[in-house]
Amino acid sequence: MPNLSRENEDIKELLRMIDQLRSELVKTASNEGFSSPNTIRISQLLDSYLVEYQRKMTGMNK
Repeated sequence: MPNLSRENEDIKELLRMIDQLRSELVKTASNEGFSSPNTIRISQLLDSYLVEYQRKMTGMNK
């Protein structure tokens, strides 16, 4: 049986990182432009966290 408490903590941490990266993405895009290497890097990192969050949420609903 999965450890739901641990899974919930993992999801909370993912959500914290997603929120932090979103803020960083907006700030960086505003300061450096949408096509700057830093903006793209942060966007790609945010994408990876969003995919991981989606995987975890889909797995919990099975």
